[in-house]
Amino acid sequence: MDMNLDILRVARGLASHATDRQNVISQNIANADTPGYKAKDLTAFSQSFANTGPDRFVMRATRAGHMQPEFTPHNAGVEVQTAFGAESPNGNTVSLEDQMMRSVEVRHHHELAMGVYKKSLDILRMSIGSK
Repeated sequence: MDMNLDILRVARGLASHATDRQNVISQNIANADTPGYKAKDLTAFSQSFANTGPDRFVMRATRAGHMQPEFTPHNAGVEVQTAFGAESPNGNTVSLEDQMMRSVEVRHHHELAMGVYKKSLDILRMSIGSK
């Protein structure tokens, strides 16, 4: 029986991406008054997940005991993203309203990932007859 559980890998990747993105957003909020600070955000999950995969980066095992690492989608690039009209006279581009909206979006992505993960595990438990 082929147990292709890519849905769990994608859900874990989305949750990890949401965590990383929330860290970037919190740094933006913490630097909202720092002169010259440019607001940042991660590339979209769909782009970072498509650009990385098990066949995109393969580590070489030089000994028989070496383990091949599992794919992790923490390869999203941090890029400067400024909301329209957010630049202040001191050069800071952080808009607290924009960061709050991005934070809510991150929360929704994380809840989606956890919901998919939970339902997938429920289906697996049901298929093996356990409650």
